[in-house]
Amino acid sequence: MWNYKLRKVSVLSVFKFALIYGIVIGIIFGLIAGLFGGFVSSSFATFGTGVLGGILGGIVYGIIFSIVSAFGAWLFNIISGWIDGIDILMEKKE
Repeated sequence: MWNYKLRKVSVLSVFKFALIYGIVIGIIFGLIAGLFGGFVSSSFATFGTGVLGGILGGIVYGIIFSIVSAFGAWLFNIISGWIDGIDILMEKKE
């Protein structure tokens, strides 16, 4: 087993990962919400608006999610300097 200590996280890496992850998850849930909202409506124009709104909402969700996640990573870097990081115990898989 190996003992490691996590002391710093790259804010840019967290931002990039959270941006892609947030946009993908946001678009999936936005499309689902848009599709169900469109099925309730009887107009095809409302159906298209629901899907488009779901896609745009997913993108906005991804952007907000990545900003909040990057802030969390930045805050972790500050706090881990005070508390000497997080201990991680890893073991080798055979």
